[in-house]
Amino acid sequence: MLRTLGGETDQAFARSVGEPLVQRRSGQQPTAQRAVLTCAPMYALSPRPPRDTGPLELRDFGPTGRRLGTVADCYDGSPWELHRGELWEQMGSKDIHGIIMALLAALFRTHARLGVTVMTDVYCDLSDATGASLRAPDVALVGDLAMPKNEVYAGTPILAVEIRGTQSKRYLEEKVKLYLEHEWPCTWIVHAERQELEVVQPGAGSVVYRLGAEVPLVAQLDKHGLASLPVAALFDEATAIRFNDGWAVARAQARAVLDVLRARGVIVPDDVRARVAEQADPAVLGRWLALSATAPSGEAFVAGMD
Repeated sequence: MLRTLGGETDQAFARSVGEPLVQRRSGQQPTAQRAVLTCAPMYALSPRPPRDTGPLELRDFGPTGRRLGTVADCYDGSPWELHRGELWEQMGSKDIHGIIMALLAALFRTHARLGVTVMTDVYCDLSDATGASLRAPDVALVGDLAMPKNEVYAGTPILAVEIRGTQSKRYLEEKVKLYLEHEWPCTWIVHAERQELEVVQPGAGSVVYRLGAEVPLVAQLDKHGLASLPVAALFDEATAIRFNDGWAVARAQARAVLDVLRARGVIVPDDVRARVAEQADPAVLGRWLALSATAPSGEAFVAGMD
């Protein structure tokens, strides 16, 4: 089960997954800092000072009854997102929101290809003829950001993630609808309370993955050969850890076993090669690596695996 964190434990957890925690705004729970993170090394943007954009009570109302705003209202630490010229307050959420956000960011950083960037809570420009829009996905995977920039992202994410904690259904629906209208190729909606993942793609409707199922990953997350992820890894720290650094180490060990066998001319059946490639236990792989260097034949290697 996912554990709710608070106080010093928040800080310890944040350090363990590489995500600094800050107060999103006065009176709210800690959440992942708005920052641009690269696969390696990791960078975080310095927060901008608050801006005085004028009293909201003096502004006109837009079509949906919200105050009108501009891009100047959306800065690092701002409570606002801009949706077609209107200000939408970023919904506060529970600690679970920040925890899931950190878990996903860590998972994506582990498996993202070189040149793919993981962004957390960064404004993205979705302005069009209907008005200016700056919305901030909880996590976004992008492939066209060579270096971190202290500015709005203006491209198209490979994958955007929204974590639904206490946000209203309409708030999230309008946000995802805007992503689809701008042809963002894939959006994950993580339902924290139900522990479900909803995948939304343009022209394809949505698919819901529940606990016990595995969600297919976008191709840009195949650095270590992971093609799918258990839904439980989005909500349970112990499950997520299995697919972070430990997964990368295990994949390297599995490749080493197969490379040694190949270099020595030891031939093993395809199903044995697949078994080696799928093994995730470092201790088992370490034993197989030693065996691959000493086994006189493929039959001897297979016999010594168990």
